[in-house]
Amino acid sequence: MRRNERGLFRTRTGLAVVKLALIMLVVLTVAPMALGASRNDKDVEFRQVYRHTFDEVFQASQEAIERLGWFVTGIDKDKGIISCSFMNSKVTFDLQMETVSQKPETQVTIVFIKTGRVTKDSIWHTVSTELQKVLSTYR
Repeated sequence: MRRNERGLFRTRTGLAVVKLALIMLVVLTVAPMALGASRNDKDVEFRQVYRHTFDEVFQASQEAIERLGWFVTGIDKDKGIISCSFMNSKVTFDLQMETVSQKPETQVTIVFIKTGRVTKDSIWHTVSTELQKVLSTYR
């Protein structure tokens, strides 16, 4: 009889440990999602200043997006905005350009609309790297 009680105790303890582990897994998985969902995408912006004219940066941005195999979905040169998408429009963002000074210097800001499962850092790194490659051919 002691043996059965001890076996029963082990089973209950094991079940309690499994339940606790599942609860912790749910909390650790759902909490970051809930925090991330409440954040506004426009809170996270990436900016970089390039030592090129507005026209050069605008043209190079279009070329960089096309080189990556992504899509330019809209262009407004007067406002300095190029809208882009990839992964069947699961990822969309705008590149906003503005002249910072007459040196020439042009600032590029990326504004995310939808990021799907791709991180914003990886999108920015990919865009800025390709943009720099295109701009390096201009001089």
